[in-house]
Amino acid sequence: MYMDTLEAIHTRRSIRKYTDEPVPQEKVKELLSAAMSAPSAVNAQTWVFINRRPQTAR
Repeated sequence: MYMDTLEAIHTRRSIRKYTDEPVPQEKVKELLSAAMSAPSAVNAQTWVFINRRPQTAR
């Protein structure tokens, strides 16, 4: 499931078309956890994440 750093660098791509397929909540949590662990310049940690989900019918 995980790739090494050089493979990630050499195979990266920019996605410009998206689907309406929802991302599972567990995957969102995993990605946000990794993003929060990433280094920031001078350890400033000035990131903000917005997790927007459609409201479910009530």
